[in-house]
Amino acid sequence: MKGTVRDIVQLFGGVDNELHIPVYQRNYDWGEAQCARLFDDLIEVIRFDRKKHFFGAVVGNAELLTWVVIDGQQRLTTTSILMLAIADSLEEGVVKSSDPELGKIIKRNYLVRPGSTMSGENKLKLKPVKDDLDAYRRLLSGEQPIEKSTVTANYRYFRERIAKQELDGDELWNAVNRLEVMALDLESHDDPQRIFESLNSTGKELKESDKIRNLVLMGLDTKTQNDLYERYWNRIEKNVEFDTDTFVRLYLVSRTRKTPRFDAVYEAFRKYLQDQNAPIESVLQDMHQYSGYYFELNTAATGVAAADRRLCRFNLMQRDVAMPTMMPLVADLKSGAITPEDFTRIVTIIDSYLFRRTVVGDASNALNKIFATLYNEATRIRTEGTDLAEVISYLLLKRAETSGRFPEDDEFRLEFATRNFYKFRSQYRQYIFECLENRNSKDHLDVANALQDGSASIEHIMPRTLTKEWRNELGEDAEETHEKWVHRIGNLTITGYNSEYSNYSFAKKKSLPEGFDSSPYRLNNYVRQVDSWGPEEIAERTNRLTEQALEYWPMLQTEFVPVVEPLPTVPLGEHTDFKHQKIVSYEFDDSKHSVKSFKEMVRGVCLQLLSEHHEGVYAYAEEDGFGFALSNEPVKDFGELTPGLWVLLDCNTSKKMTVLRRLFRYLDIDTDSLVITLRKESSARDEGNDDEPTGKHAELTKFIPQFEELEGSRASDSDIASLQSEYNEVLAEFARSDWQQFLADGSYPNVSDPALISQRSIEELLASLSALRQAEAFVPGQFRTACIDGTFAKILQRLEDIDVPAE
Repeated sequence: MKGTVRDIVQLFGGVDNELHIPVYQRNYDWGEAQCARLFDDLIEVIRFDRKKHFFGAVVGNAELLTWVVIDGQQRLTTTSILMLAIADSLEEGVVKSSDPELGKIIKRNYLVRPGSTMSGENKLKLKPVKDDLDAYRRLLSGEQPIEKSTVTANYRYFRERIAKQELDGDELWNAVNRLEVMALDLESHDDPQRIFESLNSTGKELKESDKIRNLVLMGLDTKTQNDLYERYWNRIEKNVEFDTDTFVRLYLVSRTRKTPRFDAVYEAFRKYLQDQNAPIESVLQDMHQYSGYYFELNTAATGVAAADRRLCRFNLMQRDVAMPTMMPLVADLKSGAITPEDFTRIVTIIDSYLFRRTVVGDASNALNKIFATLYNEATRIRTEGTDLAEVISYLLLKRAETSGRFPEDDEFRLEFATRNFYKFRSQYRQYIFECLENRNSKDHLDVANALQDGSASIEHIMPRTLTKEWRNELGEDAEETHEKWVHRIGNLTITGYNSEYSNYSFAKKKSLPEGFDSSPYRLNNYVRQVDSWGPEEIAERTNRLTEQALEYWPMLQTEFVPVVEPLPTVPLGEHTDFKHQKIVSYEFDDSKHSVKSFKEMVRGVCLQLLSEHHEGVYAYAEEDGFGFALSNEPVKDFGELTPGLWVLLDCNTSKKMTVLRRLFRYLDIDTDSLVITLRKESSARDEGNDDEPTGKHAELTKFIPQFEELEGSRASDSDIASLQSEYNEVLAEFARSDWQQFLADGSYPNVSDPALISQRSIEELLASLSALRQAEAFVPGQFRTACIDGTFAKILQRLEDIDVPAE
């Protein structure tokens, strides 16, 4: 092979060049995420005046005037779709160029072959594979698009981005011309099939953390690389025992309150780095500190003896899910923001929460989101002098009617007494018996390690297989007794005697060497005291152990009441009834959106799913999936998502939720991954066909509940920044550049004066919001102040009260 670095447009240039993708290659499958990354890169190329941007490698085999693409079809097809979107946008006047013919030039020189009327596939410069070819040809020729095709979806995405005019036509085309690739040409002695197999072999891929290490270190000089590696990265890896992928993911969750997929940690970190806009060393320093907290938690070495005893057992359950909450708690412990006693109580709360949910059989789906946000929610509403444990208890108790609930005593008591604990996973059994044996005692017997190394075992006191002797001892109801009690906690214990004795009579099990009578384990205290073993004894021991469990894994209690009650958040789930509820916002796939109605949410979620599961959504619609329709004509009660694809929107809330739940199931997406924030007050009626607010400024007033929640709180900068970004985007539509004309004195004190706000007109209120926006530009922090002192909430509430109907 011979390789040269070329501008990617050169591969499309030439009079008769044709790029042919052979039929053995898979269909085009780059989605919106990859297209967004490319477009963002193009914007950076122009903004930072980068001379070139490397776009990867492509491999081809020249055959006369055809270049057969061996590898790189995703890049080439995406580039071609982008060029077409630019050309069409130029021809339609969506963006401008200094050359009025630029759109035609792009098509003529890079997309179609000379003399083409674009009526056949032989005229195309790029010939995609299989079904992609027809979709691509139709876009070029202006025929009816194939909407279910990813090719069409990505074309529409590029058209939408271009229409935002982040770059003008000349800048866009200039940026595309700066894309370069390593073009590898096969030579006569190269075997295309062998090279294809080699390029696509399943060799060991770079881990996400490998790519992150390269990202943070590669652009630095050698001395700085070595310094940062030794002082931070190497120490991080040692602290996390080289399970760096897991740690970085949990670190990102803790810092961003978003949970990236395991295969998307690198992209999430790259975005985090961009958002932080901080020196690499400061980010690595923060990661190093967190890796230390991670180490202390995993090794039960926080320095708080009572907490460490609990953590030592807690870690048997491998509960990484709680790390995003627990790492910043260790940071607070070190800084003195919480006391050792408060920290110990929080560890107990989290331990009890997770174990109780395990015992009652609650699914763990909701836990990722809960622990991603729990610490931040607690610190935001914590009041002066209040233990953080009180606040965390309050927040968990608030989830009583959701999939994130804290199981109460009655349910836990029943399930603990009746569960088949013998079928629990081995580490769960180790944890349970370690905790029941030692509880809060400082006199520790290492049950977990004894079970792990085989020096002790879990024993059925009444054996799993009934012998004649045991049948006689149990009496005429032996089978019923055995079936009911054999695997329950009251019949299970720890012994050091050989398992071959397991079927011995109860009397013999007591008296043999290392039997119950000589057992060092406190779990066998009651067993030593009785002379027979039947349903009464098992029931009594079950009750005793259950009461001990209720004491060790206690129910929450708190008298904490926040100054401002947080807005309730509820996952979509499978059974939640949203009847009579009003929506504030929703969070899905790590993006949050404020909305006016459930109708707007359903539409937004469906569009998001279309961008990520385009062909899957169309397949669902083609199978007559509930709430979806394919039609070139309007469908009653349905709203159009993309041309020809419709979703049921004009219906009650219950039906809307059913539409989403069935689509989620079809796409194999966890329904708990959609989290809905609701207003505190209920609606007098269920939302129907007219659930959209009618006010002219409803897009602004939809933010009222979120601003009310921030009033008087200790919200973090990242909390406020997230709301600020979304709010400013909406405000741009209503802002007044001449706001001074409507306000006699636009100083901050007057803008935020409640008495003045209560008398202002709509124009004066919009002017006030515009004044606040300008104040933030000159004095950063004004937005935060207006959130915390309630200015935004008061202005928007007044606006909603006097708003006029939309035209």
